[in-house]
Amino acid sequence: MKTVTFLLSVVLAAAVPFLSGCYWTLEQRWQAFDAQMRQEVGVKTKDYYLREWGRPTKRAKAGDGGEILRWEFRGYGGAQGWNKILTFGPDGVLKEFQRDYWPKEE
Repeated sequence: MKTVTFLLSVVLAAAVPFLSGCYWTLEQRWQAFDAQMRQEVGVKTKDYYLREWGRPTKRAKAGDGGEILRWEFRGYGGAQGWNKILTFGPDGVLKEFQRDYWPKEE
């Protein structure tokens, strides 16, 4: 009986971190995204984001010879969406990011 109780406790304890993320609000998820992106500035490259996020919606040249890539999503007739705008230096390394999100109207 003690072994079963112990095993159940271990399984529940291991599941908590995975389940707790499911209950984040949209704002908490965007805050986590912002924190992650701040850590990636100066570290990740344009090739990484192209591999991970796919082809951007728009591209532009930056004044310093780098590039500005924009990924967009529009849903519910434009009532929900986001823009992720990443600026890369001439060396292809992430210099800065911006994001913009608007929720679905209820």
